[in-house]
Amino acid sequence: MNVIDLLVTIVVVTILVTIVLAIVTYVAYKLRLSREPSDLERSEDGLRYFVEYPPPGVTYDSEATPTEATALGGYATEA
Repeated sequence: MNVIDLLVTIVVVTILVTIVLAIVTYVAYKLRLSREPSDLERSEDGLRYFVEYPPPGVTYDSEATPTEATALGGYATEA
């Protein structure tokens, strides 16, 4: 086996491995899409696992929610 045959073998094997990996990746992607929750299972506010709970005894300078107050630069003060 000379150098040319070795290089041709390496290129062919690389192409075949790339095609197989592309097929496996596509199948994994389709399986992941099938596991996504439907729109009926999602909550209205977009929070599925976490619920925002402000700590007791904290008031905000504005009437905004804690998330909005933080985004707008409001400061929390102890009540």
